[in-house]
Amino acid sequence: MVEITAATSIGWVVSPVIKMVITKIGTFIEKKYFKNSGIENDMKKMKMTLGDIQLIMATVEKQRILDPNKVQLVREIKDAVYDAEDIVDEFEYNLLKEKSDKQQNKVIHIAAALPRAIRKKNLKEKVKEVGKGLGRAKESANTLLQLTNTENSYNLQYPKQDNWSSTSSFTSDEIIGRENECKLLMDLLFEKVEGLPTIIVIIGHGGMGKTSLAQMVFNDPRVSGHFDKLMWLFVSDNFDKVEFTKQMLKDICENFSSTGASFNTLQKKLERELASKKILLVLDDVWYVKDDSKKYIYEKSWSEFLAPLKSAKAGSKIVVTTQQNLVACTLGYFGSVKPIPLDGLNDADSWSLFKLNAFDGKSLDNLKELEAIGKEIVEKLKGLALAIKVVGRELRGKPDIEQWKKILNDNSLDNDGIMEILHRSYEHLPEHLQRCFAYCSLFPKGYYLKPDRLVHMWIANGFVHLQKEGDGKSYFDELVVRSFIQVIKQGKKEYYVMHDLMNDLACNVSKGECSLLKNGESMKNLGSIRHLSVTPSGINLIKDISGFHKLRTLIFLSRTWFPENNCIDGVLIKLKRIRVLDIDWLLDSVPNVSGCKHLRYLCFRNNNYKFASNSFSKLHHLAVLYIRKNLFDVEVGDYNHLKLPKSIYRMSSLVFIHISKSFTVDVCQRVKLQRLLREGSVYVRVKNKEALELNLLHDVDNIKGCVEIVGLENVPSKENAIQAQLSSKKYVTELRLRWFNSSSKVKSNKNSAQLDSKEHEVLEALEPNRYTERLKIRGYPGDVIRPSWLESNLLSQIKSVELEECNGLKMLPALGQLLQLKELRIAHMNTMRRIGNEFYGNGLFPSLKELQIVMMKSLEEWSFPSDTRSFPKLYKLRIFNCPRFVGLEGEGARFPSLRSLTKIHISDCKGIITLEGLNELVTLKILSVRLCPNLLSLPEMELFYSLEKLVIRNCTKLRSLPKKGLPVSLQQFIIMDAHHKLEAQIHKKNCREWDKVAAISGCRCSIYSGSDWHVVQEGHTRGPIYTWHG
Repeated sequence: MVEITAATSIGWVVSPVIKMVITKIGTFIEKKYFKNSGIENDMKKMKMTLGDIQLIMATVEKQRILDPNKVQLVREIKDAVYDAEDIVDEFEYNLLKEKSDKQQNKVIHIAAALPRAIRKKNLKEKVKEVGKGLGRAKESANTLLQLTNTENSYNLQYPKQDNWSSTSSFTSDEIIGRENECKLLMDLLFEKVEGLPTIIVIIGHGGMGKTSLAQMVFNDPRVSGHFDKLMWLFVSDNFDKVEFTKQMLKDICENFSSTGASFNTLQKKLERELASKKILLVLDDVWYVKDDSKKYIYEKSWSEFLAPLKSAKAGSKIVVTTQQNLVACTLGYFGSVKPIPLDGLNDADSWSLFKLNAFDGKSLDNLKELEAIGKEIVEKLKGLALAIKVVGRELRGKPDIEQWKKILNDNSLDNDGIMEILHRSYEHLPEHLQRCFAYCSLFPKGYYLKPDRLVHMWIANGFVHLQKEGDGKSYFDELVVRSFIQVIKQGKKEYYVMHDLMNDLACNVSKGECSLLKNGESMKNLGSIRHLSVTPSGINLIKDISGFHKLRTLIFLSRTWFPENNCIDGVLIKLKRIRVLDIDWLLDSVPNVSGCKHLRYLCFRNNNYKFASNSFSKLHHLAVLYIRKNLFDVEVGDYNHLKLPKSIYRMSSLVFIHISKSFTVDVCQRVKLQRLLREGSVYVRVKNKEALELNLLHDVDNIKGCVEIVGLENVPSKENAIQAQLSSKKYVTELRLRWFNSSSKVKSNKNSAQLDSKEHEVLEALEPNRYTERLKIRGYPGDVIRPSWLESNLLSQIKSVELEECNGLKMLPALGQLLQLKELRIAHMNTMRRIGNEFYGNGLFPSLKELQIVMMKSLEEWSFPSDTRSFPKLYKLRIFNCPRFVGLEGEGARFPSLRSLTKIHISDCKGIITLEGLNELVTLKILSVRLCPNLLSLPEMELFYSLEKLVIRNCTKLRSLPKKGLPVSLQQFIIMDAHHKLEAQIHKKNCREWDKVAAISGCRCSIYSGSDWHVVQEGHTRGPIYTWHG
């Protein structure tokens, strides 16, 4: 960590806490809650004492405290203030409890509730003890004030906090300067190099803009078009080869899950995924850390981690940003290293960057005078990009010349160290932002901050006083605007991280309040810590945490298994003041938090769908609940229904529930649905003909994510279905509708027009909102699906449609006119024989990218449109287990317009004899044909200019390859269980069919013969023999 050259200031301000406690005590007194309690006078005295302390601390906190003895006085004052906050919080807790009891039809008089609780729970003695502690704190405050005024040490002048205004509307992604470095980096990325990936190392001191330069190039469209896969890892000094391998696989694999996978297994999968792909990997902020013996930690792990990249295609590149020249030298064992040194910005670029952040193009009356001062300030900042941004944004919107002069004359700008400059900017933050920023020290370097969760933690700790919705998020946005938190853009995704130097600053200013616990670190002097986070390497120290009686925040970082559930429960029993509990480790059961009466924020992972109601019934302060499942989110199945405890209905403080995508929430318990937000799936099962469950959704318009309704065969009429009011739920992005036992109904009601009419009316009434992106209809028993909302332009945002087990359907709905539809899956429809022109309607699937036709046992034909404008963006086609499917019908039975198609998977289609309709597919890269025992011929491939992989498996009648041979672009040819004569010719390397393979010298040919795979031609492709798992 970079240390601040001067002694650390108080850092963690306490004045806002005092102000809040005074306000609450005043409210209690005004409402006569303390009447007849025996402590009314004590509370009035406490309020006055806190007022005196507040006046002193408001002055002292504006100065740096250099003397350790005075720092100790400040800690004593803070302890007393937090004790007062706790006792007031306990009063609030008892009032909330009484309100909850009242909801259970108990006779309660709220005005008399607090005095009764005070007498019953012996709070009177606690109040007297807190009062004595505040008296001593007042004496300490007076002593501190006298000493501070006498020495007048480092008497900084602060801007008035009352005049603070948000600058969150200001954003700038523009990067100033670095044209030469950018050009050099681009040239190196596009350089043609054989062999192992080239390593490009951007080297420079902290705050120079290394990450910004890498980010600018990473997001350049030319770069994304040049490489097959792009990946970004933020490394810092927390190197974890397993976690980083998982992150890379998540970047390049859809729906990746690593549950239970070993490092070796992950590495082999990564090797397969990278084989024959040109990749760009950015390793941001790499450090080589020494241990006590001066040896470099993780050196062997680095070698193991990078090993799979050797299978990548020639021309692949690795970009590394670092402050250490040693990193460039050490990585040389892997491949050639090209360094790009980064020094400070030149004068012109420094001034341009400052102007962008300080003025934002606005015209000011005294602009010339401010520019003159600004140029002097920039000169002192010596080209440090981060410092220029921070100081510029601090001055933005402040036309007062005196304020600019004070910053110019600040001694910290004359120091060589950037930390002094950043520390001065921290001191000039509004006090409500100071605590929020310092709290971020709980997260390690490179940690991706999650704005919603972080803001909820701030609120739970009292850092944010909500006057309107969104206030907390505005705090976060302000820290981003002021560059205390930075945005990392990777394509369309945005991540929030703290710059290493800002992380060091946060750790410095939060000393004594916050700590990040890692393995090997001393627990000494941590007893006074109020906010603690624990990394996986610190798990062995967890039992010692129970001695941290002052803890208000406890965060367990990283997604891994918790050793024993009773281990965390044993700790929680002793942490009576905890307000934030975030367990990102997988638990066997819900943690026992029944004794945490101050708890406001709870987040945990587990695979257990049931809650113990008694664990939650006492959490009257709980405001935020996050429930997350598994190490990686997976698709929701039919039985992952989360049953929330009934006691949640009585928790009046609970305003936010976030449920993982992996859970659906059973709403039949009449839980307060208006609190279910974000990603959580809402599950409704209609159990009988009354369909009362749909009424639960009627007035709940702010649920977010997915709504799943099952048992729709029990809905008697459209009037019942209308009760759900799905069209008014504008935040729902996914709708799933399911009927059960559709096949039996179809059989027994084959000619029942009445049934079809009823089901059609019910489906019509379940109209989704116009912002819906995903729709799944399963088990619909009617013979047509034609609700007006599906065949009109109402669903303009729909991107995915799934139709499954609709066994009564005779024709598909007109889905071709859905302009934004990107994914379509049609499956398990046993009676449908033909996909006809009604499938297209008035459109031609203008945006469709993936089409799956799966397990259609009666399907024989697919009428393909002759219009060359159809399916212009389709890149993946999968036809699986359609035993009667003969092929396409239409103009020449061909695909005339599929100019974007890159992958075709055909499997288990016994009716297919020829694939001659597949031609002119100039963009096709992968063709896989499996389990087609009657296939006699492949398509001619002279126009398959892009084909790289051809897989033929279990096509036992296939005697020959295309007459005109294989395309020259082919890199990998895999054949298994074709006709024995074809296999023999290829294996023995003779006759006409082998000549077709041998003509493509760059193609690797693998054939399964006997009981093993054999490579009959090596080609240029590196990697394992068999890489196909489709």
